Amino acid sequence: MVEVGVDVARDASGRWRHPARWHRARPDLSPADVPA
Repeated sequence: MVEVGVDVARDASGRWRHPARWHRARPDLSPADVPA
């Protein structure tokens, strides 16, 4: 698992303006720990 940061800004056509950025690895978490 990793932490990411995202900017939710969109351009006029609805596309994301900025890519997601990787922050850090989270070896203490598994996919089962993430709410669905």
